Amino acid sequence: MNQHVDFERLSEVCGWLNTLPVYMFSGELTAALVLFAYQHSDLGAVDHAARIVLNYQASLEAPLPHEQFVSMVEQVMANKPPVALVEFLTRDATH
Repeated sequence: MNQHVDFERLSEVCGWLNTLPVYMFSGELTAALVLFAYQHSDLGAVDHAARIVLNYQASLEAPLPHEQFVSMVEQVMANKPPVALVEFLTRDATH
């Protein structure tokens, strides 16, 4: 086992990941989110941003590639979300 991995942190990240609809994720997205979340100390901020991107992704015809998904999570965390995401979140919802 890699001596540089913090098992407690990895366990926390995996526990968080299990709160998401991982059955819908590609293996690449699952791995990318684990690595991304592991590297960020504020798991709450990662969670918030990931759920925003998941919400946006649900409106698309196909899932985002894992690189684009994680990049978008990072942009949301930096308060610099892409225009398409902002437009999606600010649209008028009709039911």
